[in-house]
Amino acid sequence: MPSYRGLVSLAAFNGREMIAKASGRVEWLALKSLVDRIYHMHCAVVLKEHRGCCARCRCRRPLQIHHRKYRSHGGTHTVDNLEPVCWDCHRLIHETERSE
Repeated sequence: MPSYRGLVSLAAFNGREMIAKASGRVEWLALKSLVDRIYHMHCAVVLKEHRGCCARCRCRRPLQIHHRKYRSHGGTHTVDNLEPVCWDCHRLIHETERSE
């Protein structure tokens, strides 16, 4: 998207449909904002799919989003890489499991 009034604008598309857009004074800020928007959209999808329950123990305590393949190992914010987990399960995952 073009720059307007000193802002860099970026958008994400699913096919022809624009699903998110973001702007920033510099390109990296616009990109960070866009990635954050996509992440939050995907988190909402994952939470809805699991009906607000932990993917591991099925409890309804406050949830966190876990990246199955860790971001530090090249994992992304795609829906298939995210799962909602309670704090106890999240801690256990990081203590006992290894990222792909």
